[in-house]
Amino acid sequence: MKLSRWAFMAAPLAVAACGMGGAMTSHTDVVAKAAGTELRVEDAAQILAANPQIPADPQVVRALADLWVDYSLLATAAAEDTSLKVLDLDEFVKEETRDQTVFRYLESQVRPDTVINDQRLEQMWNTEGPGAEIRARHVLFRPAPEATPAQRQALKAKAEQVRARAAAGEDFAALAREFTEEPGGKERGGDLDWFGRGRMVPQFEEAAFKLQPGQVSPVVETPFGYHVIKVEDRRQQPLGENREAFRQQLLSTARQRAVGAYVDSMKKVAKVTMQPTAVQALRELGAQENLELRGRAANRALASYQGGEVTAGEMAALLQGVPAGQREQIKTAPEADLVGFVENEALKEYLYADAQKKNFKLSAAAVDSIRTGTRLGIRQVLEASGLANRRFPKGKAGRGAIQEAVRQLMEQAVGGQRQLPPLGKLGFALRNSYGADVNTESFQRVVDQMKVIRASQPQQGQQGGMPGGQPQGPPMPPGVSPRAQPQPQQDPAAQPQAAPGAAPRPAAPQGQQR
Repeated sequence: MKLSRWAFMAAPLAVAACGMGGAMTSHTDVVAKAAGTELRVEDAAQILAANPQIPADPQVVRALADLWVDYSLLATAAAEDTSLKVLDLDEFVKEETRDQTVFRYLESQVRPDTVINDQRLEQMWNTEGPGAEIRARHVLFRPAPEATPAQRQALKAKAEQVRARAAAGEDFAALAREFTEEPGGKERGGDLDWFGRGRMVPQFEEAAFKLQPGQVSPVVETPFGYHVIKVEDRRQQPLGENREAFRQQLLSTARQRAVGAYVDSMKKVAKVTMQPTAVQALRELGAQENLELRGRAANRALASYQGGEVTAGEMAALLQGVPAGQREQIKTAPEADLVGFVENEALKEYLYADAQKKNFKLSAAAVDSIRTGTRLGIRQVLEASGLANRRFPKGKAGRGAIQEAVRQLMEQAVGGQRQLPPLGKLGFALRNSYGADVNTESFQRVVDQMKVIRASQPQQGQQGGMPGGQPQGPPMPPGVSPRAQPQPQQDPAAQPQAAPGAAPRPAAPQGQQR
């Protein structure tokens, strides 16, 4: 598993929060409790039933319950002090501080080649610059969907023969008119017109951009079949005022590659070893409601590395900012993804320990930046919810006012009038300070009551979404599957592809100059 700066980052505040429930009895009509307030079955059903676009489903009830707990606790904490002094900020930023330390330590350990003279810069601009385009032709051999391995091999051999004829100097357009199986390709002689990066499937693009005008590629296999490619021309806008920006881009890429190579080398030094039961233990964590592990359960080793080990308690802490509905995906995630998740954490711990041995520390300015950014994030959440300047009375009256204010927030979120980000680790920290509980046994009762309410009301076309803006099919935790986070270096496989079922084609019509 490739590690990058982003693989080491702590989960942001906007990652959804997990519940700590399971303790309440199924003989109650309370869905959740938080800081002396309650969300009851009837209230939850009314909130959700008001938007007919939201399905009557237990997972939707769970999302509402978790979000209600988050904002009930946030309102309670803000009522006491809008700076949320109830939080131990040092503990709250500890994970991000460690991750930033590891990232900066990695940067300090590599010395990439940072000398790019003007001649090399021009050469790389012509081949790797963002505006580079090529004009190419190709011959496509398309295997039938039911083709056997032998039939595919025979088709590839035919492509090799055509490739040899093209490389020997035969007219490529004539070969395309005779052999290509691309729809419309025969009439065009395989012409693909001008295209830039990101317009073709990755395998095709990588092969094509390696060629200089007049060169013919080896046989290239893509999801569409077997291709023989000939580049006829290349063009690029002048480097001009892009010179220094492109130089910095190349230097940044060089640093990222150097860090990646160093991380790969450290994997061998760290000697990460997975325990035989680690994957099963991680799946069990994904199914748990309460991730506050203690004693032997917390100290159970999932993986070891040179000088230490990753425990179940540490992995549970990483999952605290992930909602239960998403954590449940761990139960069916591919084993290789879960192994990579644990190995990633083991390597991060090893690198952090190595940094400490060498007395490497974040600067005071970097630590202050993390703390400031965290406070700013909390403030932004308070402002987005309208709680930043709310004033609630003390005692029982205050709890009643908070309960009503949070109900209004839930109604607005469900109705689509307000975006409420789930609070992630902030929500979990508030749970630790004030206490909260979610009754999973009540979810089906809420669903049943939603159906009763909707059956008694005329249908409306209200638009909205899942509470907290949670998408259907949410992403896995960091390291389990690709997250929707910025990547420091584009993966060619992630580029847009030509439409399925058709050979790769540029968007511009033939002959158009751009």
